[in-house]
Amino acid sequence: MAEMTNDERDAFLNEVRVGVLAIERSDKGPLCAPVWYRYSEDVGFEIAMAYASAKSILLRRHGAATICVQDEQLPYRYVTAEGEVTVEALTDEGRDILLRDIAIRYLGEELGNGYADAFPGHEEAKVTIKPRRWRSDVLG
Repeated sequence: MAEMTNDERDAFLNEVRVGVLAIERSDKGPLCAPVWYRYSEDVGFEIAMAYASAKSILLRRHGAATICVQDEQLPYRYVTAEGEVTVEALTDEGRDILLRDIAIRYLGEELGNGYADAFPGHEEAKVTIKPRRWRSDVLG
């Protein structure tokens, strides 16, 4: 096993991968859910989710989360980041910009725009995770 350098970690996180978000719950094990994200070294992870969702409610309550991003191909690689969370209700314009940007990242221009155009009109939130603890490994 070898830990990634900061540059390797940032490059890995900017590849298109699904993350798994883990959020503390007081009455049972953590809530874990797959998420699309965008990442930058300056901001951290940004995730769109329904403002009224269980994930959003728990994040507002606990103020912290962990995200895990992995590669299932050899060499196996993963990054986990633990950090403080902010949850911001979005305006319609902010919602469209964030959803469209993330959808295009994962689906490409044409499908991403179609996904954003067809997305349900509920109140959306931008979740930002600012990592304070990292773990990354390359296995094999």
